[in-house]
Amino acid sequence: MRQGFRDIVIAAILLSMGLTIPALILPTVSRLLGVNLFRGVEGISFSIRRTFIPMPIFRTPDSYTFTGFTIAFTLLTAYIFLRQGVMVRALLRKQVAELITVLTSYIRAGTPIVTALELSASIVESPMKEYVLRLSKLIQLGYNPFEAFETVFSDAPMDVRAILSSIPIGVESGGRVAEVLTAAEGFSFQLSRMEELRRARLEGYKAVLVLAILSYLMSSLVTTLLLSYIARMMLGTPLARAAIDLKYVLSLYYISTIITTAITSIATSRIIHGEIATALKYTATLILLATLVFSITTAFI
Repeated sequence: MRQGFRDIVIAAILLSMGLTIPALILPTVSRLLGVNLFRGVEGISFSIRRTFIPMPIFRTPDSYTFTGFTIAFTLLTAYIFLRQGVMVRALLRKQVAELITVLTSYIRAGTPIVTALELSASIVESPMKEYVLRLSKLIQLGYNPFEAFETVFSDAPMDVRAILSSIPIGVESGGRVAEVLTAAEGFSFQLSRMEELRRARLEGYKAVLVLAILSYLMSSLVTTLLLSYIARMMLGTPLARAAIDLKYVLSLYYISTIITTAITSIATSRIIHGEIATALKYTATLILLATLVFSITTAFI
């Protein structure tokens, strides 16, 4: 209950920051610095370019900041409510090997499976402890071991379920509990080693994600500056400058940056962490960076 209330408070703070920063903080800071880049709510200006799909055009820096900060802090708010599940699943993956090792030791010593589960739960830490205790209670109440396992571990990661499924199999196998759990222990050890190696090898993908987005940002800015230079040099007439809508070009780059960031963050999070929810914080961080870059750039074109 306390955790849920704290998440609600943090989420409310993040949502308010998503509006307060572009509406008050950025305009105040820019005035103090004497640059007046941001004007707050009164500086918001959009237009629509009707192509094969209606395309919004960000006309002012404040249009970028209000859009980007709203999206980014909304994503962070969503992550606040999902992070508890992410943390629980990560802990279950770490604790499964310890549980199987302890449980196998008790079974080898001749301890009944239900008693062994309770004793093992007293050794492992949360959240695995609560899962194991629930499983033990349901088996004692006469539930079918497989049904009890599905009820308790329905929200556990697939790799954790694959290893711990040896528990109901062992219960149903009668006298071969020790053999089944011993095989699961060896499998769990190998799986944890492979997971460590996989994470170490893929950790560099985070840097690749950031560098890819930064490269795209730089290429978009260089392209816009080149177009701006070409527009100024074409005969030196205002008509030639108006022939290239630089704000439209910059808006296209900004929208494509948001889409690219979301897709690459989802792919990277799924590959490295096995979780899609972690993509929310990566996407939000990169969108904030892109928003500041594009909002400052549009003030000078």
